[in-house]
Amino acid sequence: MVVFFDIDGTIVDDDTQIIPESAVRAVERLRENGHLAVVNTGRPYSHIDPRVRQMAFGGWICGCGMEIRLYDGWLVRRAPDTQVCAKIRDAVRACGMRVLYEGQDGDLFTDGAFSRHEALDLEAERMRRKGFRVRELEPQPRFLKLVTFDAPNCRREEFIRTVSPWFTCIDRGNTMLELVMNGFSKAGGMVQLLTRLGLPREQTLAVGDSTNDLPMFEFAAHSAAMGNGMRELKEKAEFVTAPVLEDGIEKALKHFELI
Repeated sequence: MVVFFDIDGTIVDDDTQIIPESAVRAVERLRENGHLAVVNTGRPYSHIDPRVRQMAFGGWICGCGMEIRLYDGWLVRRAPDTQVCAKIRDAVRACGMRVLYEGQDGDLFTDGAFSRHEALDLEAERMRRKGFRVRELEPQPRFLKLVTFDAPNCRREEFIRTVSPWFTCIDRGNTMLELVMNGFSKAGGMVQLLTRLGLPREQTLAVGDSTNDLPMFEFAAHSAAMGNGMRELKEKAEFVTAPVLEDGIEKALKHFELI
């Protein structure tokens, strides 16, 4: 079985940033039992919490499928060119959005007043504490993807239309949008990884908590939503497990008799 795990709100508790020992133990036991554990996250590979990298994962689908890694080798690694990045930056500014850009080299980029938002400040501080750099966007911008939040009087729908030739906007709730290059998704990453492994989708389980996990749930043969997850995802799940800090990962894997 190949088990695909989201990170934020699934492996790592959003509020406390704690990774339960039960989750670390469960993923290790999954590997010992001959299954493949794969991270499937919206974060770029270079932005993954060092504690998660130390866990027993054998595959990595990152940036919602824009980066795919199996063991120590890259299968896919894509990023928009600087011309597209500049057009996205200009659309953010013109439409008055609040933004945090995610680089492919582990850096995050802010853009002056266009990044002033409570949720973005919190994420930037969390990443700084984990050792990542947060710096101002360069005149010739280069990034992998981005997240935005609405600001007062922003033009959200115009922004979505403007960026649509290059990026897909995923509504994460609470005015948050996650932007991923067109043609990429968590499900698309799963297809490519399974093709490389020569395994059918019938041998897959997806575990997540948010709306950006919906494509993963729709593709996987089996699915488990975290107890702390969003209602929209729980409605699509085969099984709803406990929250992160209540051993949700371990209970989900036991439910499916994988550990």
